[in-house]
Amino acid sequence: MFNRAWSGVVLTLAVAAQVACVSAPRRPAGTGIDTVTEEEIDAMRATSAYDVVARTHSEYLHSRGRQSLDSRMPAIPAHVYVDDTFYGEIDTLKSIPASQLAEVRFFQGYEAQYRFGSGHMGGVVQLITKR
Repeated sequence: MFNRAWSGVVLTLAVAAQVACVSAPRRPAGTGIDTVTEEEIDAMRATSAYDVVARTHSEYLHSRGRQSLDSRMPAIPAHVYVDDTFYGEIDTLKSIPASQLAEVRFFQGYEAQYRFGSGHMGGVVQLITKR
């Protein structure tokens, strides 16, 4: 009886998971879940890159935690890149109009370290500008 009850629960969860996957919104081909497209930026009518990040991935606006167990070490902020050039800290997003953006990409610490080099454990917000 115990096995029969659990098999019903497992079946129900499996069906629910499959339905959730089928009904999830589809993104354009070639974009990951950590990418905001130009169409999405235009639709949200944001005024700055900061507004775009605040509405889509607000966790990047705050410190991403410490790199050390030593409490004297400062928390690690995310960095901002415009195209492939380092631009500054998160506050610099306020000076970039959303109308200039073709795409916004978000990299977690491990991805940022690989893509942009050491010193990016707080993550990276990469802005791709319209050309």
